Amino acid sequence: MLETLKQFITLKSIDSLIKNKHYDIALEKLNFLIQNGFHLEESYLKRGSLCHVLLMNENAYSDFTYVITHYSNISAYIERMYLNFEIENYYEAILDSEAVLVSNQEFFGAKKIKFLSLVYLDKTEESKDFILSIFDENKFRAIQFLLNETASLITKDELAHALKILGVIDLVDYENPMKLLKEANIYSLAGENEKQNIILNKIESIFPKYFISHYKFGDIYESRDLLEICFLLELRVFDKHNLFEYQFAILDGYKNNLEGHIIDSKESFERAIQINPDKPDAYVLLGETLQLMSGYDNKEYKSEAESNYQKALELYEANNVVTKAEAMKRQIKHLNSGIIFGR
Repeated sequence: MLETLKQFITLKSIDSLIKNKHYDIALEKLNFLIQNGFHLEESYLKRGSLCHVLLMNENAYSDFTYVITHYSNISAYIERMYLNFEIENYYEAILDSEAVLVSNQEFFGAKKIKFLSLVYLDKTEESKDFILSIFDENKFRAIQFLLNETASLITKDELAHALKILGVIDLVDYENPMKLLKEANIYSLAGENEKQNIILNKIESIFPKYFISHYKFGDIYESRDLLEICFLLELRVFDKHNLFEYQFAILDGYKNNLEGHIIDSKESFERAIQINPDKPDAYVLLGETLQLMSGYDNKEYKSEAESNYQKALELYEANNVVTKAEAMKRQIKHLNSGIIFGR
């Protein structure tokens, strides 16, 4: 009984020893516990984790495998998954990650390891499908994750792996300017200035076409996805000649509106009108913002809203955009009737 209690106390003391970096003593105690067959599942798992820290990777692998084989311990699968990934056993890392996901479908760490392993094994098509499934087909979330991973790899000087991640972005969103900028950065760090300059020139040539193809806000009453708007706003850095100054002002207004910054939203739409007073969209959006601010009680804002709707109506009629002109007439009617015109 006393011997068992002593062994239990020894096991519990190991965490403190490891925390205080007394690794040799901790390893010695774990070896003693395992030799005496005490709490083998926990002892092997702790020793495997400690060996991993000490870069004794073969020992760590052996201990984790023992726990998995004898106890099907999910923690051992997680530990071995990370170990396999670190030592570039990517096929085994995928198998371990899948075993972890069977137990916990929401564990993002396992999803990330599986994705990166697929990339490093050059299974780009599979990795593309998997990253999109992780983010429920939201390509903007997927791209943001991929760019963050690329940045992390660049800081670790893992440039070849970073380029592989960027290759997946091309499959998700071809010729993404932010992806190209990261790629140029990698070639700069690698001292390949010619390749860097080719990519930088490419960005300048493709950006206008790329932005236009992604800026599809035809229906101004349709709700906007904040992530998509933030993604488009990040492209402003490439608009060196202010070709899309109006569109970026509109996007700023949408972003501020969705984030609840109504005054800032109003100012953004006013700026868009100053940039191009001949486009009706900004008048409509400013009118909607003023209508929201008025709450149908503030006569000044309500009057300003009506003035902006009226200006949009005139521009639509001048350009023979009949459907939108009719929509403006209904908007003005609803404004004056006190009924909120929902998006």
